[in-house]
Amino acid sequence: MTDRIHLGRFVKAFGIKGELKLYASDDFWPEALDSEQLFIARESVGEERSVVLEYGKPHGGQYIVKIEGVDDRNDAEEIVGEDLFIDGEDMDVAPPERELPHQVVGMTVRTDQGRVLGKVTNVMVGPAQSVYEVTGEDGKVALIPAVPAFIVSRDDAKKEIVIRVIPGLIDA
Repeated sequence: MTDRIHLGRFVKAFGIKGELKLYASDDFWPEALDSEQLFIARESVGEERSVVLEYGKPHGGQYIVKIEGVDDRNDAEEIVGEDLFIDGEDMDVAPPERELPHQVVGMTVRTDQGRVLGKVTNVMVGPAQSVYEVTGEDGKVALIPAVPAFIVSRDDAKKEIVIRVIPGLIDA
């Protein structure tokens, strides 16, 4: 799958009925657990397989999920360490209203004066706003708040973000 969205990693078996604790990624949104386009993969092995969740419920800042066919703790323990994804090209659930980090990582960032700063290499998701980590070809990193005061435009087709620079935002 070319457009896969990482929802989280199964970090431990939970209880004795085959439930798993899912450590949610920054790209996670709760409605994704209702999808029938979910799959799990272990990155080191390179295998993927489709799964259907019986349910997912919040638990201590993360989620407890039950996968169809995983009915006891032993089955669940075999899945620990695998990652949960949703097919982003063929989603059957509504995407979240907020921007997901995978949507901007890799985009080119330039100033409204035309200077290329680099590419978005990370998105730090905060309670009030996200911050784009932009790495230039020289290795310098700039942190750009993802708010209208700084983001002039975003062109998903061109994979480009234009920012407004104020003194002190980036090194000269």
